[in-house]
Amino acid sequence: MISRAPNSDAHKKQYALLPTIDYSLHDQTLSCLNDVKEIEKFPLSKWLQHENFAQRIDIALSSRDPQDTAVYFVPNGDIQAKAVEVSFQTLRQWIQKTAQLILANNNHDKPVIAVLMPAIPEIYPAILGAMQVGTVFPINWMLEPQHLLHLLIESRSTHMITLGPTPGFRIWETFQSIQDQLPKDICIWTIPGIDGTRIATNDWKTQIDALPTQQNPNVAWHPGESIGAYIHSGGTTGVPKIVKITHRNMSFRHWTLQLAYKGTPGEIIFHDTPLFHVGGLLGRCLPAVASGASVLIPSLLGARDKSYITNYWKFVEIYKLTRLSGVPTTLAVLSKSPPVGVDLSSLKPYFVTGSTAMPIAVREEFERVCGVRVLNSYGMTENASSMAIDPRDGPSKEGSSGIRLPYTELRAVELDEHQKVIKQCGPKEIGMLVIRSPGLTPGYLNPEHNAKSWTQDGWFITGDLGRIDDDGYVFVTGRLKDVIIRGGHNIDPGLIEEPLVQSEDVLLVAAVGKPDAYAGELPIAYVQLTQGSKATSADLLQFLEPRISERAAIPKEIHILEKMPLTDIGKPMKVKLREMTMVREFTRLIEDIFKKLKINSPDPIEIIISPDTSRGTLIRIKLGRVDQTKQDLIHTQIHQLMGQFAYAYEMI
Repeated sequence: MISRAPNSDAHKKQYALLPTIDYSLHDQTLSCLNDVKEIEKFPLSKWLQHENFAQRIDIALSSRDPQDTAVYFVPNGDIQAKAVEVSFQTLRQWIQKTAQLILANNNHDKPVIAVLMPAIPEIYPAILGAMQVGTVFPINWMLEPQHLLHLLIESRSTHMITLGPTPGFRIWETFQSIQDQLPKDICIWTIPGIDGTRIATNDWKTQIDALPTQQNPNVAWHPGESIGAYIHSGGTTGVPKIVKITHRNMSFRHWTLQLAYKGTPGEIIFHDTPLFHVGGLLGRCLPAVASGASVLIPSLLGARDKSYITNYWKFVEIYKLTRLSGVPTTLAVLSKSPPVGVDLSSLKPYFVTGSTAMPIAVREEFERVCGVRVLNSYGMTENASSMAIDPRDGPSKEGSSGIRLPYTELRAVELDEHQKVIKQCGPKEIGMLVIRSPGLTPGYLNPEHNAKSWTQDGWFITGDLGRIDDDGYVFVTGRLKDVIIRGGHNIDPGLIEEPLVQSEDVLLVAAVGKPDAYAGELPIAYVQLTQGSKATSADLLQFLEPRISERAAIPKEIHILEKMPLTDIGKPMKVKLREMTMVREFTRLIEDIFKKLKINSPDPIEIIISPDTSRGTLIRIKLGRVDQTKQDLIHTQIHQLMGQFAYAYEMI
């Protein structure tokens, strides 16, 4: 275990008190649901006095020494590389001038500014400048052209700030391939990446440099209910849904997060999660900036860069990071490469993670090797990120995502087919999780997507199954959504199913997630062939690859079934397919243990998947007869294996 020296405030710079942070709450214990209820004795307006999120950011930036570093940038995960540094003064000027540039080139009442770029320092002024004067729309720059086109048209984007021609990226080429199908008056600015080409006619930097610097610009901050951002979600419709997020939603998210882990000015945090994802945008990066923090971009590709992960602990030491970062799958990898001889004394006592269920063994090992507590959370795009977080001063519970945040109402209910609540579920009953919260979206941009998203009495239907125990801890036990979660990234099965079913060899197709110790889930597909077809899995994969819109969605396996299991209404029975997948995968993994230990058994390994009233899914493992002298060794190996997965299990 690495010993962390207690943080000493004696040598630290003193920072201005921020009016967007209520420091009295930092001194208040947050250990249980009663502490949340104490906070709720006051109206939310007492705490949330600045509702415009862009204003909160501006207040934080202006509170810092202008020459302090706001953004550190290392493009390739190389710990030896000299970081590019952007000061708070420069960042604030870039933001203000980006806002001026948009207004000077605007013919729309409500400009929508799409941002299409990886993790470079300029992404901050692009997003925050756009948010000051309109609605910003960060888009997944890895999308294929047809999905990018759909999002730009549906959002009615009026402006775009995008990466220009840059080696290693095809963002500009992708945009050019669809540009003729967009409105002719869309205003475009480009920013070159590393070794990229500057396009003189629409270069962002050239145009903002030509604008006068305003020392104290008079910004007309939009009211809290105005839409500050669009964030595209996964969904199950075959195309991403666009979620509307208000300034009040984002400001509430900032308030809850600085309460949850006591965020303070002067911190330095990792930016290693994409800003087109709600977890990166409103879970990690922008709320920290609104608390006066600096950010370190350790790689253009974030946690997908192996060099960054290799150097993770060294980055903490050299840049004096105050918060760790990573989804549970990343933390599992890091726990196997513990810090050795690395000074971690700059770290605060805890940090927040989420997106996928976290195996208790991974949590315990990670906390052991770095001495920092992991606060698990439960969130969703539609609620501007988290709904529940482990209490910083209270216990964690295995399989739980903590307790609800203040002013956030969560219930587990039974619904009928018309979204009417039949009953509220008890603490040991699994139901549909529904929510009401100041962080909740006013709705999807496309009104059709709002159908069946709310209960008749006004609660948002999360699509997740779970329960809430007597202490208020939230347990997410499953989901009705078909979404596949790979390393915290949501993959819509429609991205696989819709192109694959176009093959003349395919009659029926269903995509589901396969359990994976590293990624959480990996996409796979099941196919029933048309009569007389001789197509192989390799043939189908070759057909699919050029037609799939997200590289991460390419299935790792395609299984050909003689007959697809179907529901009563003729749809593929995905519950059955998931069970088949789990049985096959866990059987294979346990058989590998037997092979490694050179143990033979006369009985086959039996994996039984069954529903559980409090844990959702239970995996029961039956080994049959084995050599008694090796039984303890086998059980130890199986416990180590299953500890890498977020499933309840038992040996029978």
